Amino acid sequence: MPGFRIPGPLCADAQPWDLADGTTQPTPGTPPGTVCATSPLFRDAAPFLPQAAADPSILFTACLNPTRGLSDADYGRAAAALGAEIAAVQAVAEVETSGNAFDDHGRPRILFERHYFHRLTGGRFDAAHAAISDATAGGYGKFSEQYGKLQEAYGLDADAALRSASWGRFQIMGDNCRAAGHASVREFVVALTQTEAAHLDAFVAFVSSDKAMAEALRKKDWATFARRYNGPGYAKNSYDTKLKSAYDSFAAEAAPTQAATRAAREALGPKKP
Repeated sequence: MPGFRIPGPLCADAQPWDLADGTTQPTPGTPPGTVCATSPLFRDAAPFLPQAAADPSILFTACLNPTRGLSDADYGRAAAALGAEIAAVQAVAEVETSGNAFDDHGRPRILFERHYFHRLTGGRFDAAHAAISDATAGGYGKFSEQYGKLQEAYGLDADAALRSASWGRFQIMGDNCRAAGHASVREFVVALTQTEAAHLDAFVAFVSSDKAMAEALRKKDWATFARRYNGPGYAKNSYDTKLKSAYDSFAAEAAPTQAATRAAREALGPKKP
């Protein structure tokens, strides 16, 4: 995992990524006329940027400027707060988003859940907006379609739309914003547009809010953790086995460093009183 943070956007031409249904569709590059926050036009606009980012609708109009990456120290603090291994926290991050917290426009990666929007709006948009409001889960479509779905829903009911997507590095549902440490879903989303560290903070708060889930992460009981974190359908996507595999990989990678640290401490001898 990266041991650094990268300030600024990476507005590239495409984001190769696919959903569980096997589709692959790059996101389009930055549209003509989009002004990224690194543009000379924004060089002296620090007072403007936080104000603009405070409105979630900026997700649909601009290339954002998040601080990307999580340091080893970030993961260490999160693991300590949860009483879990660093490799366990890294495993969740890897399985949820394969290392990418943001898309090419600097927006938190999302997956829109139409059955959440249906429930949160009482199904009143099902007939006219079936692609984004339906009683059954699924119908996700391609990665490149997710923000289009969110924007359509946002125009109908902004709060319900934001609550109906899973967000960022750890794919926490907007509906769980309070458990993730935020007073509202708008506050939650805005925080995630700023820095990847906010994604990690939300994860720590969310897991801590559920004693059974936190204990499962500490014990590396992946089936229980997967059920608490992703719901009863976790086995359909082998979520628990993917977590275990990712954990095993991170733990093996960390083992030589941990062994070297122990050896160095032993060589120094016991601390003097």
